[in-house]
Amino acid sequence: MVSYGMAINVGDLVGDHEVIGTLGSGGMGHVYQVRHTISHRIEAMKVLLPGRPATEEIAQRFLREIRLLARLDHPNIAVLHTAYRHQGELIMIMEFVEGPTLRAKLDSESIMMGKSMDYIQQVLSGLAYAHDLGIIHRDIKPSNIMISRGDRIKLVDFGLAFPTIGSDVTRTGAILGSLHYMSPEQVMGEHLDARSDLYSVGIVLYQLLTGRLPFDGAGEYAIASSHLRGVPVDPASINQNIPTRLSEVMLKSLAKLPDNRFQTSGDFLQALRSVHTEATTLLVPPRQTKESNQYPTPPDSHAASTNSIKSALNEKHLESVSRDLAFHIGPIARLVVNRAAKRAISLDELYTLVANEIDSDDKRRVFLATRHKYSSSS
Repeated sequence: MVSYGMAINVGDLVGDHEVIGTLGSGGMGHVYQVRHTISHRIEAMKVLLPGRPATEEIAQRFLREIRLLARLDHPNIAVLHTAYRHQGELIMIMEFVEGPTLRAKLDSESIMMGKSMDYIQQVLSGLAYAHDLGIIHRDIKPSNIMISRGDRIKLVDFGLAFPTIGSDVTRTGAILGSLHYMSPEQVMGEHLDARSDLYSVGIVLYQLLTGRLPFDGAGEYAIASSHLRGVPVDPASINQNIPTRLSEVMLKSLAKLPDNRFQTSGDFLQALRSVHTEATTLLVPPRQTKESNQYPTPPDSHAASTNSIKSALNEKHLESVSRDLAFHIGPIARLVVNRAAKRAISLDELYTLVANEIDSDDKRRVFLATRHKYSSSS
């Protein structure tokens, strides 16, 4: 595989845009703050991460994000201004949202119940619009919800979004997204529809009003299992300021089966609007750091070197490790291995990481013994 993605620095000119700052990294792209050299409008520029393996899937996902965003025009969705090619690379120019992510706000201050409800209703309004166009987001989480001036919510990062009809990207085994906010069907790599987004919204609402996640665990397998089999604690028992009706709404949004959830964003939105809350009630902000910020610090040269080592892990090895691990923990093994592979710098480290998800010492030893199938240099 070859790599692609431009190395861009502050002060560089990219087309008619001057790079004036870095905003961080999304799932597959780096985001910069830029100024249009003619209009002087401040915008956000997204390009593919430098050094990413050049796969057709990544290129198609980036192009698909551009084309999907071009169809969206809603006050609660960050607007695509334009897209073009520069030196053979795709460039996406987006609305610059001046404000924090909901993740950052959760980590820094208390949020009033009424304000939390308003934020979620705006999220649902944006999703209702996207869903009506047959587009599901697939990665709703606090770091993909930005708060602009006037407390206007903006949904960002549609890099995992796909049309709900005529697409093969929801095929079994395609597990993408952020684990703490995944629906059960997404954890299992099954076909998704708009109700998967509503489950994720329910998790964000639960987190806003209780200060904790409804589904958690010591490791990725435990978190995934909690989505599949765990029962969330009644929100009203955690925060006594939550009305009974609102607690019922949240629990319905978190139903394991899509048929038992709200069927549309509009249904969810209407249920929330029917609940009366005390807008001045302050809630304790969650201090969880399970999820990275939308715009974390850009990777340094050491991280880039580490990523290069990780990419050397043989895909056939990963498939084989997944099969061996599945014998002990079931179909979630593929998810566990794929995520561990992003952190491991060798096959030995990969084995050590995923073995921790096996709860039996004997079974763990049996699994680790399968390492001998590969040479020590693997």
